[in-house]
Amino acid sequence: MNIFRRIIVVLVLSLALMACSGESGTEANTGQTDHEAAPELTAKPSGGKYPYMGVAELDTFLADNTGKPTMLFFWATWCPSCKQEIPELEQLNTTHGDSVNIIALSVDERVEDLDRFFSKGDINLPVYWGDQAVAAKFKVEAIPTMVIFDKTGKQIFAQAGIFPYSMLVAMVKNLTEQ
Repeated sequence: MNIFRRIIVVLVLSLALMACSGESGTEANTGQTDHEAAPELTAKPSGGKYPYMGVAELDTFLADNTGKPTMLFFWATWCPSCKQEIPELEQLNTTHGDSVNIIALSVDERVEDLDRFFSKGDINLPVYWGDQAVAAKFKVEAIPTMVIFDKTGKQIFAQAGIFPYSMLVAMVKNLTEQ
């Protein structure tokens, strides 16, 4: 019976990961190579609470923030795992936001989805709205995905999945001790 439980748990976790990948079986292999142009932005927001951050804006942000590591979190409002990670990032921003830049970059198709998601209250986290081009630059194939840049702006880590607060704190300590 114990083996049966383990099999069920593995199947449930596999389904949850596939649900947050953003790919369906018919879209998973598009044949696009790394040499093809990045996807075009369909629409930019007009400003507001969730500023647009594309490839150029992220590059500028990293250049302007050398000397401080950056944790970039790709997520979407419809992703159950992402919803679990947002409070962890808020807590990290409260406790360690002075020593590391923490950015939550939504890849939702519409900025209005962010308004709806955060309609219940304020958020203690810098939230930006991005596009598929910025996600493609970092080869984001599933969300949530964390990308980390060192103090010089060089990418040093990228991994899909959720990270508990204690692990995020350990990452920050490692980044700031370098």
